[in-house]
Amino acid sequence: MKVKLLLSIFAIFLILALVGCEITQPEDPNETIPPCLPEWARAEHEVYSYWRAIINRQYELAKWHCILDGIWHNKTDEWEEYINDNSEGEASVIILEPSFYEQTEIIGDIAVVYVRIYANKIAFPGSYVIEVDTFKYGIELIKETSPPGDWKLK
Repeated sequence: MKVKLLLSIFAIFLILALVGCEITQPEDPNETIPPCLPEWARAEHEVYSYWRAIINRQYELAKWHCILDGIWHNKTDEWEEYINDNSEGEASVIILEPSFYEQTEIIGDIAVVYVRIYANKIAFPGSYVIEVDTFKYGIELIKETSPPGDWKLK
């Protein structure tokens, strides 16, 4: 009887522990965001995911990381136009991985992530690289209430 009671308690504890682990899965099913990350890291991860989608020219996915009809939701179309306009002929624009140049600020449900973006242009495949532009942004994010804890670019 005691063994059954102990096994039942252990099973209930295990189920509650597994149910309590909230793991969000953004665009990549193999990528998980641990819930124990500090808020500044979660906000930076959201900005990183947005730029990774832009780099891969997955513009609808980039918009998924933004508030509908927000500043960055609309800026995604501008980035698509910028990349397409500068990738004419045998040239191609390459957006490099973002770098964070200042500490992320969290004030309540608002975060500001400071990111630097480099755009390079390859004139011909296998040719030399031309540095085209450098962009510095202070990107504001808002903490969503559903699902709770998710950050979205404003």
